[in-house]
Amino acid sequence: MKKEKYAVIIEYSKGSDKGPDQFRPDTKVILRAIEKHAKCDGEIVFYTHKRRKALIEYLLKVIEEKEGIIISRINPGNLKRVDDYFQFLDTLGKAGMQVHTHPDVMINLDFKDILYKLRKTPFCDTDTQFYHTYEEFEDVFPSELKRDAIRVLKVNYGSTGEGVYLVRLQDDGSIVSTEAVNNVKYYYDDIDDFLSAFEEKFDDDIDEDELGYFKDKSGFVDCRFLPRISEGEIRVLIINDKPASVVHKKPQEGEFSATLFSGAKYKYDKPDNPKWKDIIKLTINAFEDIKPYLQGKDFPLLWTMDYILDYDNLGNDKYILSEINCSCVGITTEPQLSEEVGKVFETK
Repeated sequence: MKKEKYAVIIEYSKGSDKGPDQFRPDTKVILRAIEKHAKCDGEIVFYTHKRRKALIEYLLKVIEEKEGIIISRINPGNLKRVDDYFQFLDTLGKAGMQVHTHPDVMINLDFKDILYKLRKTPFCDTDTQFYHTYEEFEDVFPSELKRDAIRVLKVNYGSTGEGVYLVRLQDDGSIVSTEAVNNVKYYYDDIDDFLSAFEEKFDDDIDEDELGYFKDKSGFVDCRFLPRISEGEIRVLIINDKPASVVHKKPQEGEFSATLFSGAKYKYDKPDNPKWKDIIKLTINAFEDIKPYLQGKDFPLLWTMDYILDYDNLGNDKYILSEINCSCVGITTEPQLSEEVGKVFETK
């Protein structure tokens, strides 16, 4: 006999993504859509580090005779101990529950080093580096910067523009580093001065041997600067394996960050608009290259692939992947998409 489904959305009460009731604005509509299409009951629970073991025991009891669907709606950036939360979700998965998005997937796709891993694909830039240690950074980055005069550094795990730096080599040998999240500029006399100041960003007080998911994940990705970021970043929002929306994110004048936190303007469109035909085709074709990094799990329930325009050798438009987001993508501005989320769990 087929088990009845039961949906549980996991929230966290703190963070800038919460409404006055401490819920994410899109959480309840997502739960209602899942309940409707899966023909099941569900609930919302709040995670804290201290009560994680009690929460596991509770969920194991609630879903003892049911098919558990776990939906994580926590922005890991709001947590102090993200590795423990990933292990918490993994425990639920090993207990037989469907976990969306599974941490085995998030640890690959949601980290910036995926740009390095995919650098030889048609949708990524071949000139991408990854530095796990400061020593690697010190050895390679100066020559990259000397060749291009401008590079973009991205901390391996971050969101909302934090840990992203535009590094520019001036004609006199001095360095200007601009932080994306607030457009603050830092000035350095030369490359040695910059390297010395940047070294502390590689420092980590956490003993990596004690980590489960985050071991060997610290570091920075080094990317080519794409001047057409001034035209905006194009986000393809995907539900499981179907593009559901296209968002054109236009930075403020004079800034290179296309996040809401930096004042960018967002314009929403449907994926079947002929204007986006090429980027939708590119995205769907990219799924095959991304699959190996899912570790046998499903595609994320809600995720995005963000692109910046570039030119190919013939001067035609070319889209370059700038990041993948899959830990807690919001649909607050497009609540109607919750119906498509619910259909993923539809009971025939």
